[in-house]
Amino acid sequence: MGPQPSVGQRIQLANNRVTQQLPKRENKLLNVGLIGCGSMGSELARAVQLGKAGPTKIIGVYDEYAPGRIALVKELGKNQEPAPVEAGSVAELIGLTGMELIVECASQAAVTAHAVAVLTAGISMLVMSSGALVSADFMCKVTDAAEASGVSVYVPSGAVGGIDALRASKALLEEVTIVSTKKPIALSGAPGFAEWEDVDITGPTVIFEGSAAEAVGLFPANVNVAATVSMAGIGPDATRVKIVADPDSPGNVHEIHAVSRAGKFSFRFENIPHETNPKTSFLAVLAAIETLRSISEPGIRIGT
Repeated sequence: MGPQPSVGQRIQLANNRVTQQLPKRENKLLNVGLIGCGSMGSELARAVQLGKAGPTKIIGVYDEYAPGRIALVKELGKNQEPAPVEAGSVAELIGLTGMELIVECASQAAVTAHAVAVLTAGISMLVMSSGALVSADFMCKVTDAAEASGVSVYVPSGAVGGIDALRASKALLEEVTIVSTKKPIALSGAPGFAEWEDVDITGPTVIFEGSAAEAVGLFPANVNVAATVSMAGIGPDATRVKIVADPDSPGNVHEIHAVSRAGKFSFRFENIPHETNPKTSFLAVLAAIETLRSISEPGIRIGT
């Protein structure tokens, strides 16, 4: 028997192996649940209703903030009959008849609290807060639950590209670095930014340098990109991360530099922040929509 795949290799990035995991659908919508009704979750739900995410349907939503989920259900209900269920808990969301895929748009804490229960129930999961999967122990639990139930975990590329190149050269990678530059307001509230909250930052200032494993705990709402890059490449401990605060940054800027025996790769992304959440790049929302479309819609898949 040959070597067994690592835990990282068993977690699926984007829609890899999707056709093996989800049954063929004939004139049927994929029933989707949503955890998190903030800017990203709401944008995704609207895209589903407009048909931008393939043959999908939001059948239930949950958010700890009750007014947020109530408002989203009311909005969606104007164009959908019946309206999505406003679930009072994740357990209720999981228990909805016909639930096939749950999309997390909330936080790393939400993934940690609910992913295993979702997967154990035989429901696949699309995870936006990929930083939660950096923990080796938690990733093992998630992987085991997914494999035991025969379902998948999908991690969109988020606010960057180049994930396919990193995955393709994974065994040949020697070093990977990601530099994320954001306006100070986009970093505000992060534990790793605490000592800078009252500092007048007037130019590019390095806030953090270290591994992706360290970064995800200090900047949980800002470095899901680093987590995804690390899982696609050489892992969270070996992937180096630099976080820069710059009041003149053109947006949420991510620069990825990789060295491998297959060549050197550099990618730069200047992303426009989402209009209602400066911590999130609009591209991350678009990546989630495209991943959901790819999961639900048969046909040619490029780069997966």
